[in-house]
Amino acid sequence: MLTILDPTSLLGREIMARLARVSPGVRPRLLHTAADPEHLIAEVAGEPALVAPLTDLDELEGSAIVILTTPPAVAAAGERLLAWLRAHPRVAFVDCTQPGIAGGAARCVVDVVPPVRPSPPWYHLADPALAAPARLLAALAPIAPETARLTVLCPAAGFGAEGLEELAAQGAARLSGHPERKAVHLPGVLAFDLVPAPDERSRYLEAQLAEVFPRLETSATVIDAGVFHGHLATVTATCAEEPGLERVRALIRSTPGMRLPRRNETTSVAGAVERGGIVCGGLHVRGRTVSAWLCADGLRVGGAEAVADLVTSITAS
Repeated sequence: MLTILDPTSLLGREIMARLARVSPGVRPRLLHTAADPEHLIAEVAGEPALVAPLTDLDELEGSAIVILTTPPAVAAAGERLLAWLRAHPRVAFVDCTQPGIAGGAARCVVDVVPPVRPSPPWYHLADPALAAPARLLAALAPIAPETARLTVLCPAAGFGAEGLEELAAQGAARLSGHPERKAVHLPGVLAFDLVPAPDERSRYLEAQLAEVFPRLETSATVIDAGVFHGHLATVTATCAEEPGLERVRALIRSTPGMRLPRRNETTSVAGAVERGGIVCGGLHVRGRTVSAWLCADGLRVGGAEAVADLVTSITAS
């Protein structure tokens, strides 16, 4: 039994839509961890479905995989969930929250489980901002990247549905000349602006990359952008050998979900969000150094699609 906690969250809705497309026969159990004890309504395969509150952890009995899509409204609820999972060590746990509720007890993953099943089988989904850079670095594995420098522009979607609503209100206020309200869900007033994220966010991405690519020396810079959806990243990697441009292009073309822009194509983050997948452009190879930019909807590629792939991988392991 697959159990999804908080399927009405922004990521939860994306996960439900993805599972309905790739696994239409799967009917997950739906529960929510919100403070409100009322039932909610979610869409499953185009049909409404009731989402009951998780008032008793015994409701998780029979679960083979539990997916948490958003931090529980009350921290104690997360602690009780972890306690239940410890008492049921065969249940796989996929934590999609950032920075995660299980700390170092969960293995950071991108879209597949490691060859050796961890104990307990807890997996923490890497930050969606890393979805495209991690895919590129994995594509370059045959030429052995040794260092990687990342700059990532992150959208309001990373702060949930509340962040999207707040950005819309900020934009309306700025366009009308009215003063903006103090940001509650966003790190500041982002509408039509860019804000460098605190260093802790950059160090956090570096730590996740180090866990996914333990032999890679990395550094990251995070910038919050006043856009609703989509990530833009630049990556500069130094490899163990001089690969040549054509070999790098071939590695990218052979990587599922990635593509190079067409000749004379005008690429935008919005276009990448609409079309899906990861667009990799601005490709330059100088000696052992490979640099490129990447456009993708990280919430979809590194969230919903990654969760669906993880469920398949866990089930097969």
